[in-house]
Amino acid sequence: MNLKKKRLIKEGISMSRLTLFLVLVFSSLSVSANVTVYAASSLTNVMNDIVDDYQDKTGDRVRVSYAGSSSLARQIANGAPADIYLSANTKWMEYLVEQDQIDTASKVDLLRNSLVLIASKTTPKENTWQWFIGQKGFRIAMADPRHVPAGIYGKQSLTKQYRWPEVKGHIASGNNVRSALLFVERDEAPVGIVYKTDALLSKGATIVEEFPADSHDPIIYPMAIIKNKNSEKVTRFYQYLLSDEAKNTFISYGFSTI
Repeated sequence: MNLKKKRLIKEGISMSRLTLFLVLVFSSLSVSANVTVYAASSLTNVMNDIVDDYQDKTGDRVRVSYAGSSSLARQIANGAPADIYLSANTKWMEYLVEQDQIDTASKVDLLRNSLVLIASKTTPKENTWQWFIGQKGFRIAMADPRHVPAGIYGKQSLTKQYRWPEVKGHIASGNNVRSALLFVERDEAPVGIVYKTDALLSKGATIVEEFPADSHDPIIYPMAIIKNKNSEKVTRFYQYLLSDEAKNTFISYGFSTI
């Protein structure tokens, strides 16, 4: 066999392998998810459990992208391929309504949460706030109070309790609530403000105080289907999130259902 034939055969095999590879890649992408959910970071653990149960029962594949509600809303407004949006506050849901990105008939308030002060393993657990304020160069971990719901609620509560002036220049800001929790778990900040549901899951931080519910706006998680995305499989998973079975899972993680 001459060199030209050998080269052609070799190229043919390479092209066949490439074609097979591309077929496998695109096939895996097409079956990787029937439903794509964009959900607030604070829902990570509970949504993972709900999705696992749902996939086992139905065989449908659900992919969840977690981030701060503000970041997710902006991504959706810019054309990100979400089917369902689960926000940690009503503001960013309304933003998408104004952007004409939401199937408004599907918009529903799903969950409630509460806000807590947490402390690291090395932080005193008694009179934590007084100890904290007395430290030099202190840092308090919280989600970005300008954009991220957990940070916005935290600022509201601290302002209502006349604590904000003491700490506004000492914020260790995270791009979502899980980042703030991580700062405290790693002892990079002695205290932090997070959702109660996140704190209950933590092994490296302790709840030392729950903020009064009337010191901030109600922490409500609205859900909606993205406009023109109400396919049969999307609608089926949306309805599952409203089911008693899913609600019981949410409650087991410390959420209240509406």
